[in-house]
Amino acid sequence: MRFRTGSLRVGESLLMLGKGKEVRSVIVPSGEMAVRSRGPEVLEAYLGTCVGVALWDREAGVGGLFHALLAEPLSGGSPPAEPFRYAATGLPLFLDALEGKGAKASRMEAAVAGGAIVGPSDDVQLDLQLGARTLERVELFLRSTRIPVKVSETGGTFTCCLRLHCLDWTPEIVPVGSHFFRPGISGPIPKPDRTAVESAVAQVKPIPQIAFKILSLLRSETYQMGEISREIRLDQVLAAKVLALCNSPIYGASEKIESIDRALVFLGERRILQLALSVFLSAIFPSKPGGYSLCKGGLFQHAVTTALVAEFLARRLGMAQGRAYTYGLLHDIGKIVLDQLVTQHAPLFYRQALQSTRPLKEIEKELFGMDHSETGVLLVRHWNLPMDVADVVGGHHSSDAVVPEAAPEEVALITVADFVTNRFLAGAQMERLDPNPVIPAVRRCGLSADRLEKMIADMPLALIRQQAAGF
Repeated sequence: MRFRTGSLRVGESLLMLGKGKEVRSVIVPSGEMAVRSRGPEVLEAYLGTCVGVALWDREAGVGGLFHALLAEPLSGGSPPAEPFRYAATGLPLFLDALEGKGAKASRMEAAVAGGAIVGPSDDVQLDLQLGARTLERVELFLRSTRIPVKVSETGGTFTCCLRLHCLDWTPEIVPVGSHFFRPGISGPIPKPDRTAVESAVAQVKPIPQIAFKILSLLRSETYQMGEISREIRLDQVLAAKVLALCNSPIYGASEKIESIDRALVFLGERRILQLALSVFLSAIFPSKPGGYSLCKGGLFQHAVTTALVAEFLARRLGMAQGRAYTYGLLHDIGKIVLDQLVTQHAPLFYRQALQSTRPLKEIEKELFGMDHSETGVLLVRHWNLPMDVADVVGGHHSSDAVVPEAAPEEVALITVADFVTNRFLAGAQMERLDPNPVIPAVRRCGLSADRLEKMIADMPLALIRQQAAGF
């Protein structure tokens, strides 16, 4: 088998079918699977480098969807604690679950999607093509079980959505963002000049003074509990939101946390600072679907997810975790500005994004006069943020960025974190990454492809998704 040519918030939503019928949409995140009997549901997986497999038995009225993160466990021996992360260990269990509901492999059909490549160069193909290895494992399993593939869309460099309609067991594979695209629209787009972009920058909400203080504390990695508690208590709304987050099921407090001091003891100084900064920024990012966001709050979800991934990688690499989280949270702030222009010209933007194979930043440059990294630097300066933040915002998509203030390895770390988020925790925002900076960034971080794969395998995916969706 060889296929041609990518996640949203974990949970459910309602989709409208013809004649006003509603069906429930269920997201199957990476490293998980779902099995259903015939009914008004649509199972969905948003796939970048991950591979999605839908299997169904029409006669039994049973089907399901499996979302494989990687090909196989890197260490042999005992079974992995989370077998559904891997195609090699998850697919047999997925098949067992379907057969446990009455399906038979001899009657099953399959749809396969995902396995996006990092980029077309030989260097990248040899070094970081994790999706290709996962796809090979999927192909091997389907051949060995003699389950025919009826629909497939794999490889490429863009994110797609694999759906299985459980009413009639119809599979569907569509590019992410296609629901915003209206065919038949043509004509030139009026390109905003620098004045228009600067005007959009000026319309972005300012950051309050306390946010600067919190940002400074996170970047310095030197803070005291009393100082943090005092700063957060100065803003009653912030304090209330931080306490609400601390008391959410995500953090598993055994008793209600009623004070910032208690929250600091429970979660630690750095996590409280991260929550506080994230609360401020959540009010600045656009919340509605459309523009760059593929779901409600998608752009901010991606920012928090990248921040958490960057923090995880920094911890493994012995780098400053507070700085990594801050940089990850702010890396795409230029999209806050361009989102206003994307929304105004959505049909044309999505047409270009979906019909082109170029990186999205090139499409931004063509349509709006500058890409989101350049626009982000304007916003950093407008907010008077430190120049090392500007270096990361402006340089995380460039393999030869000049970074006089930020350490080159910190810029590289955000490049890698952004890659991991877009390819393994995909679907919150519209993106097609330029692959060229990825391999140099991986090497600058002192990583091999195998070591990066091991880190991805060890990531607490469910916790990252919950925390990113918790705002």
